[in-house]
Amino acid sequence: MRRPLWGPLLAVLAGLVVTALVAAGVTLGILRVQSRTNPQQVNLRPGVTLTQDSAIVEAAAKGRPAVVSVVTQHLPTVVRGSGYFATSDGYIVTSTSVVAGANGLTVLVPGDSTPHDARLVDYDCQTGVAVIKVDKVSGLPTLAFADPTALVQGQVIVAVGGPVEGSAITPGYVSAMHRVTSAKDPVNLGHTIQFSDTILTNVPIDDGTSGGPLLNVSSQVIGIAMTSPAQPQGFGLNVADIQDDVQQILSTGQVAVASLGASTSDITAEGAELGGLPEGAQLLAVDRSGPAAAAGLQVGDVITQIDDVKLDAAHPISLLLRSRFHGSQRVTVTYERGGSSTQAELTLTSQHPTC
Repeated sequence: MRRPLWGPLLAVLAGLVVTALVAAGVTLGILRVQSRTNPQQVNLRPGVTLTQDSAIVEAAAKGRPAVVSVVTQHLPTVVRGSGYFATSDGYIVTSTSVVAGANGLTVLVPGDSTPHDARLVDYDCQTGVAVIKVDKVSGLPTLAFADPTALVQGQVIVAVGGPVEGSAITPGYVSAMHRVTSAKDPVNLGHTIQFSDTILTNVPIDDGTSGGPLLNVSSQVIGIAMTSPAQPQGFGLNVADIQDDVQQILSTGQVAVASLGASTSDITAEGAELGGLPEGAQLLAVDRSGPAAAAGLQVGDVITQIDDVKLDAAHPISLLLRSRFHGSQRVTVTYERGGSSTQAELTLTSQHPTC
């Protein structure tokens, strides 16, 4: 099949986006409620034995048709990233860094030379994931999430970019897990934002690949590719952190997560040792009308456990409030203040993540 000529297409795309998309006014505040689910799953055929090289080739071949280029209009420039179809009717998973601040969104699909208008459905700045939608499409190839508990250090992975990148395929491996990693803040320009529980990899990630999937050898998504100002290899948003957000958006059209009514900062094991504090989540600000304040928690307290779950690099508070707990749930919070450990009961609220 002859590859579409994306180079000439991009040369005129700015004009197309200005005339056709600026009126749509895409921002991180636009929400559209759409009810969809994605039960599809991709697996290798039973009984097939693969070498590492052939596994990468097959994984890329299976994943490539579902990976798109996301072209955004930031007047007067055009910026590109990637994403992938999570449903056959056009829901696309990407990152907030790809879509933030865009005046319009255009999606380029492999094998289709026609640009498709897209709209933002919802996002979560705290996990870095966003879902956009292409309308009036059907029968599209999709990718499914991998089992997050199966991810291991040293695992072979492949990053796949959209067709503007020539469907760039870059193999590598998981070099580290459960790391706190910095990235450019897509909302507050000139600042950085930290993501917990990320996947470090030796795979080079550039702006064109950013937002696209990191795949295992079964062509399942283990993370979302991200660029980093601190390291050329980039990193991945862990599927364990983003899958609940994506599932909520696909089924209800928006994200709602459990909340303590406080903003926190993760303290890693290394940071705890250096700072003389316990590993956990330190309260940076407390909403005076929120559940944490009502339970007596204060700025500076370090939450070390919620119910029977201890906070650590693999279980940061942002992940637990998305995947383990829910709004209106009564929980017991263990926290440390001045070297003493205390417990308090509180009822979690529910809110949309803030940027």
